[in-house]
Amino acid sequence: MTETLLERLRAELPRRVKLELGPDALNQHEGPLKLVLVPGQDTFTPPDTRAIAPEALARETLPQPRPRPPYTRLAGYTLHIWAKSYQAVEDILSECVAALRRICGSSLELLPSGWDEDETGQAAALPADKRRYQLRFRVLVEVGAAEPGLYVRLERALLDQAEILP
Repeated sequence: MTETLLERLRAELPRRVKLELGPDALNQHEGPLKLVLVPGQDTFTPPDTRAIAPEALARETLPQPRPRPPYTRLAGYTLHIWAKSYQAVEDILSECVAALRRICGSSLELLPSGWDEDETGQAAALPADKRRYQLRFRVLVEVGAAEPGLYVRLERALLDQAEILP
């Protein structure tokens, strides 16, 4: 799923943007403009109607409705953005958010984001061309195989028990 998301982002963003994957790319301080997608913490919840099928991320159109899987994965990511100026970061940030919305639809959740900070919560003392903005988000993804007819089987089990009870 992560590599699919990366490829779709590459296709949606301007060609001048260098987009890499993984924390190793964070230590390669090349000249801006550069984006690095880093997978983060995931959470698993009961099914959520906003969740998207992992294979749907690779397509332009949304798939047909299907039975709900047993879990939803809230896949966490941070998109690190380097640019030559604050304005350049804000310009590409807007493009990134719009691209993520086009790719993920309503399964996208934006989280608190901001500039690099040190342990005191202050903006890190990095040179202007080394500072980065961290766009945090998560994508709600379907997890697990759906069991068609599950509710029908539950209903039958309840009916069977009702026949036994007085």
